[in-house]
Amino acid sequence: MNNLLSVNQVAFILKVHPLSVRRYIKENKLKAVKAGGNIRIQENDLQDFNKAVESSPVKKSFYSQNKKIIPDKRFSAEDPFLRLQGRGASLRLS
Repeated sequence: MNNLLSVNQVAFILKVHPLSVRRYIKENKLKAVKAGGNIRIQENDLQDFNKAVESSPVKKSFYSQNKKIIPDKRFSAEDPFLRLQGRGASLRLS
């Protein structure tokens, strides 16, 4: 017989939040059964899901696509950041 795992156990195995596991179930990416009012995932279904995720191509994130290279710039006394006025501490260059 196949072991049934809870949402929290699957989240721990996949290293994701339990709400992510529930979202996978809702989006029909992960098969689950309802037993006694609780959601359970069979081990075989979890292994199939894991294989499908590993074989899918990785999408590049928004941040990795839109990186702008900023040249190395040293702070100087003319820098507008150092001319900011406000309450609290002040910064003086020596």
